[in-house]
Amino acid sequence: MTDHLKLIEAIAKAIHAHRSTGTQKWESIPDFIRQTYRDYASVALPVVYDVLRDPTNEMIDAANRARPSVTSRTIQAAIEASPLNPERPD
Repeated sequence: MTDHLKLIEAIAKAIHAHRSTGTQKWESIPDFIRQTYRDYASVALPVVYDVLRDPTNEMIDAANRARPSVTSRTIQAAIEASPLNPERPD
């Protein structure tokens, strides 16, 4: 399983835990329901990726205040190398 798929699985489990409030264990629900949660995560993840991939001026300013050497390209490179990137080679 790639890091990207592991991230999708982790998000799917988190969505399930939030919705079920602990009443059902992930392993005990049918696979077609788990797949629904994976689909939710797969749809949400690109939104997060896009937000982080194209940092706003406020995000860049905050990064520069935290570490003056950080630029938007540095932030983009880090996001591209993260499991958020579905096209990242494993």
